Amino acid sequence: MTRYLVAGMLLPLSMLIAYLILRRPIREICEEIGFEKARQRFREQRERLEARFLTALGRIDPEEQEHWELADWRDEIAWARDRSTRTLNALVAVRFDPPPFTDLPAPYATALFEYRDGNWSTDGLWFDDLRPEEAVALHRQLEPVIVSRYRPSQTGDAML
Repeated sequence: MTRYLVAGMLLPLSMLIAYLILRRPIREICEEIGFEKARQRFREQRERLEARFLTALGRIDPEEQEHWELADWRDEIAWARDRSTRTLNALVAVRFDPPPFTDLPAPYATALFEYRDGNWSTDGLWFDDLRPEEAVALHRQLEPVIVSRYRPSQTGDAML
């Protein structure tokens, strides 16, 4: 009878220990699989997402929307996760024309897109004067997502 009692206590304890050991690797594998799907969907929807960004930006600041409509959307993308919500983000580089009559370099900004519940969305948020990699590095809330060295990287992906 004592053997069954000990076995009954050891089984839940061993399952708890296995869970504590394996939960992070399992979460990372699931996130990796989801990341690949999200990257592919972002590429397929990129033009529509840029248009949605401009529409959302127009609701916030119509003058800023006009400025962004003239911008050059670059291929440079950095992938990051929000540390608290684990939401995947795509940060896209945008280059503006340099100010007239100056020798200043063309200013950059980074547009922010979020992948929630299997869909990409945007609220028209951006980081001024930062390229995507710089935005990820400077904002502690964002954690870089590393594009695996074992699969071919798509053109424009920032290798973080």
